[in-house]
Amino acid sequence: MKVKGYLGHVKVDDKWNVIEKVNASEELAGILKFNVEKGNEEARELGFKRMNGFAMMGSKKSLAFMKGEAIMVETSKADWQELFVHYVYLKGWLALGIFLLVLSIVLYYMSFATPYLDYFAPLPRIFVPTLILIISLIMIPSSKTRYTYRL
Repeated sequence: MKVKGYLGHVKVDDKWNVIEKVNASEELAGILKFNVEKGNEEARELGFKRMNGFAMMGSKKSLAFMKGEAIMVETSKADWQELFVHYVYLKGWLALGIFLLVLSIVLYYMSFATPYLDYFAPLPRIFVPTLILIISLIMIPSSKTRYTYRL
């Protein structure tokens, strides 16, 4: 994992069974279960349906939990922005951006190397793939955005 200060992680399912464990103790799943139950009770008291995640900060080690995965980091080395961006990778935008990129490359190939797009005027056969290319190059980097989480 490429998070600064990374020490280990635990992935759990809906029934709190440990699916994957890297450099973490068994009691971490129990700590997570207790904190999520307590957080969900507090969220219901405040009028929310449930809690989506939490972060516990300690003097040496900290813990962030979201989407069934808890990551332990060293508090002094952790980059919290990078840590939460790890959780919110927008796969739909990334897939659509890659699809549009491939489509624009195919259209460029068809307009320059094959006679299939010769019936278009010279400008649209260049502008359409260029426009699709620009849109895809905007979507791919924005799929990993920093504005889609909140604590």
